[in-house]
Amino acid sequence: MEGRTADKIAFALITRRVDDATTAMKFLTNARRYGHRIERIIIAYSHGVDREIIETLQCEVTVDLICAHGDDNLRQRLQALGIGSVAVDALLDVPSWSCHHEVPYGAYRNAVLYEAILQGVDYLLFFDYDVTPSVLIRLMDGQPHWQEVDFVGTHLAHLERPEVLATTSDYSGYYIIPPMAFDGLSELLIGLGKELSLDYLSVCDIHGCLNLGPLTPGPVVPTDKLLGGNLGLCLHQPWNLAPFFSTVYEFDGQCIKGRGEDTLLGQALSVNQSQLLDVDLRIFHDTYGDFPTRPDMLRKDVQDRFYNACLGWIGRNPFLNWFRSKMGIRDEFFREEMRPQAECLSVGGRKAARFFENPKFERLPKALEASMAVLPESIERYRRLVKGWEKLINALTPDKLPTETDEEMLDRPPLTA
Repeated sequence: MEGRTADKIAFALITRRVDDATTAMKFLTNARRYGHRIERIIIAYSHGVDREIIETLQCEVTVDLICAHGDDNLRQRLQALGIGSVAVDALLDVPSWSCHHEVPYGAYRNAVLYEAILQGVDYLLFFDYDVTPSVLIRLMDGQPHWQEVDFVGTHLAHLERPEVLATTSDYSGYYIIPPMAFDGLSELLIGLGKELSLDYLSVCDIHGCLNLGPLTPGPVVPTDKLLGGNLGLCLHQPWNLAPFFSTVYEFDGQCIKGRGEDTLLGQALSVNQSQLLDVDLRIFHDTYGDFPTRPDMLRKDVQDRFYNACLGWIGRNPFLNWFRSKMGIRDEFFREEMRPQAECLSVGGRKAARFFENPKFERLPKALEASMAVLPESIERYRRLVKGWEKLINALTPDKLPTETDEEMLDRPPLTA
C-alpha cells in the first residue's frame, strides 16, 4: 500500500435509502468546526437513492455510493486485483437479496470497508443515521441538554497511535432495552444473550434506562465490544483487520437480519496485538426516534422495536457462540452456551408474552430454532468470506499474512497478523 497520502479520513454510512442529508451534514460541519478535513464519505445503500440528496452532499465532500447487494463497479475493481471470481463472490455475497430483498448488516459495512481500502483511506469513521456528534449531558424537567464534541479528533487522537486498530464508545440516550421489570425478565435476558444487562435493568426505576455522557471523555480503556454506529478503524495495516459478518434467517415469513456484526468484529480483532479502545465518546443516539419521550413498554411501537431487537439478537447468538467456541478451541463451549439460552428463552418468552399481553414474545423460542437451523449455512458463508478476505489482503499487501492450509484457515475465525 505504498504511496498513500497521510491522514485521508473518510466517513462511513449504511442505509436502506439515501433520502436525507441531515446526519451526514451534521458530522461534516462538526469535523470542520474542529479543523478536520474529511476526504470523502462512503455510503452503502440497498433500496434507493435520492439524487438531490447526493448532489447536496457532493457540494461539500466527495461521495462514494456503493450498492450493498451488487455494485458492478466495486466488483470490477476487486476482480482487477486478480483474486478470482470465487473470492469476489464470497466478498460480495448477499444471499438474502434474491428472495427477500434484504441485506445483512455485515454486508453493508463490508461494502464500505472494501471501498475505503481500495480508495487508500487511512482512517474510516462509522456513524449511523440516528446519532449526532453531541453528547447528552443531562435531562432536566423534560428538557435535554447537549454538548457538541470533537467526534473526529477524539477518535483520531488514539487511532493515530501505531498500536491502535479500532476506537469505539457507547452512546448517550435511551438504552436499546426499555425500562421493564417482571417475573421472568432474567430468563428472557439470559435467553437473548443479554444477561450483562440484568444489573442495569434492576435499577431502571431510578435511571429510566437513560444514559448520559461526560462533557469530556474519560480515560480510555481496552475493549472487545465495538459499536458500529460509533466506530473508528485504522486502515494502515489491513492485514490486521477482519471483515464484518452477520447472519440472516427466515421466521414467520419474514427475513430477519441478525444483529452483532460489530460484536463479531470486536471478537475477531481482540486476539491481535493491536489495541481496541473505548474512548468514552458517548455521542447521542435517538434510539426510539422521539426523544425525549421516555420509552414505555405498554406502547405498541416500543414493544415492536424491542421485539425486533430480540429477533436480531437471536439471529446473532448461535453464530457468535460458535465463533467464540472456535476462538477458544472448545467445541463444548457452544453447547454450554446454547443450552441455557434455549431453556431460559422458553421460560422468559412465555412470561414476557403474559406480562406484555403480547403473544409474539411466546414465539421467541421458535425463532431460536429457525436461527439454529441456518447455522451450518452461516458458518459456510463465513468461511468463504474469510478465504475471500485473505485473498484480497494478500493481493493488496503481499507477504503480510501467514501461509496456511485451507483446513487451517477454515477452522480459524480470527484473522491475525
